[in-house]
Amino acid sequence: MDVTEHTRIMRLYESHMQVKKLSTSGTIHLHLNSVKVFLIFCDKFRQQLVLPEHWSFADLGVRELEAFIQYQIDVRHWQRSTIVTCVSGIKGLFEYLALTNQLVGNPVQHFKLPRQLSEIGLQKYDIKKINQLFQTTPENTLKGCQQYLLLELIYGLGMSLVKIVNLKSAVPELDEGKVRFYFQNSRYQDYPFSPLALKILKTYLKIIDIIDCHESFWVTQKGKNMSTGQLQALLNKYFESHNMPAISANELRDLSVQHFSKEGADVRSLQTLRQVKQLRRLQSLKKSDFSKLQNSFRNIHIRNKSTKTNGDL
Repeated sequence: MDVTEHTRIMRLYESHMQVKKLSTSGTIHLHLNSVKVFLIFCDKFRQQLVLPEHWSFADLGVRELEAFIQYQIDVRHWQRSTIVTCVSGIKGLFEYLALTNQLVGNPVQHFKLPRQLSEIGLQKYDIKKINQLFQTTPENTLKGCQQYLLLELIYGLGMSLVKIVNLKSAVPELDEGKVRFYFQNSRYQDYPFSPLALKILKTYLKIIDIIDCHESFWVTQKGKNMSTGQLQALLNKYFESHNMPAISANELRDLSVQHFSKEGADVRSLQTLRQVKQLRRLQSLKKSDFSKLQNSFRNIHIRNKSTKTNGDL
């Protein structure tokens, strides 16, 4: 892209946000930086995007924006909030260009992010490979046990990383196949565990027992408490070591909902898995037609007159 033309447009866009939009300096900085990152991506992958050698804003549209988002998810591991902010800045620029007749129409005017960004790259994860991880016994090391337990808690039990990092201790000797986890403020909850997961949990408890001065369930070799970032890094390395793309904890939870749904789990079970009260929070995660399920409930509802016979009250 021509440097002089790019500089001119960006200065005008900045003035537009200041004068017309009355945007704050922080918002202006974020939007300008978002456009900058997007244009760097388009320039770097010009050939893959099949852009002309001397491309301009008129050559960009939804296809390039979708490729940009996919790249940030796969390679940069951007979170939804970051992508939302970035897309907002890019769409704002195209809106300005169309408004000032520097473009014929706005090519990204109707572009919307999916409800769950994981839907964009859903096909990159092989569910069969993830399920095989549950059958693979890890090394009897601190790292090996932690990685397997993360898989069990996130994918198998639907726990969020925020809840997992707050684990304080575990008691694996309850009723057969159950584990009691203690969280902050002495709260506890019982969960079902597979025989292999129980075995690994017991091994892990023995390993951290000999680490001095540890006060949490998740600790390093030096006894320091681990953060959510460290646990996420462990999860990424676990997947990469099995020739799978790195995955965020939330993506893994979403995949578990889809897996259990496909295997026949009812809505109430999925609500229990994810510990949510509202059905609409699960709607975007189910591959099946959610409206079909809702219609079934309506058809058999006691107040549905169409299901009553002449002899009914």
